[in-house]
Amino acid sequence: MNNEPDKTADAILRILGHLDPPEDMYSSSGSRLYDQITANDLTELPEILAAARKTAGPILELAAGSGRITRALLALGRPLTAVDSSVEMLAMLKGKAEDRTFNPRSVPVELVEADMSGFDVGGEFGCVVLGASSITLLDPRGRRELFRIVRESLAPDGRFLLTVLNADGTAGSEHHDGGSTVSPLGEDSFLITVESRDIANGARHVTMIQVGFNEGGTYRSSAYSSRIAFVSNSLIEEEILAEGLTIVDRRPVRIATRTPGLNDIELWVCSK
Repeated sequence: MNNEPDKTADAILRILGHLDPPEDMYSSSGSRLYDQITANDLTELPEILAAARKTAGPILELAAGSGRITRALLALGRPLTAVDSSVEMLAMLKGKAEDRTFNPRSVPVELVEADMSGFDVGGEFGCVVLGASSITLLDPRGRRELFRIVRESLAPDGRFLLTVLNADGTAGSEHHDGGSTVSPLGEDSFLITVESRDIANGARHVTMIQVGFNEGGTYRSSAYSSRIAFVSNSLIEEEILAEGLTIVDRRPVRIATRTPGLNDIELWVCSK
């Protein structure tokens, strides 16, 4: 993964005196920050739950992370298997799943450490969920492998719920640099988020800079970055059909928190 900051992020880091390059967003400390900033994000949850309620049987969640979507799915009271490649994320999810406030119905949760394009969980699932437009984290081969495994994991009447960012509708210069926001993060820190779109290379770069204050007015900073591919919806649809899945419904997703470059997301409901 390319963790080099864009020009705006680089300028901010230099002003802060932060000399080290940003870490991977899914590193150990990056995972904790990601969990903190996404915990209350309700984007796509109503749409996923509405579609999941129309299915029956065990649920398989891919790229589950620390459980933002998992918590909503557990409300359905059905056994759930959560797959993620991050040991840190799964450790956080394990602790949450054992907490009655997170899992009030004490639903059985199986955690599987694996890449979403190369896992083996066995059995058939009435509902497979891949949210947060996480399909963009995979290359073409990885996407094809994921769709193949999903088809094999679905029960005959099961549904695959997939959220996708409409990259077909992106517009702008070949390299748009500088979209940034500042938001509070707890009582003694704030978060700077810098986003840029590299249209020529089909990617979106996100750099998150956390600044926390120590006693006496000094501060500390940490920085994390990720690179997310812009993948054409038409290409994703072509790959889904090639692996024996059918898109039976498409629904717009209401975005709870508006983010530059993220303003057109759909939920696709697929069957085999």
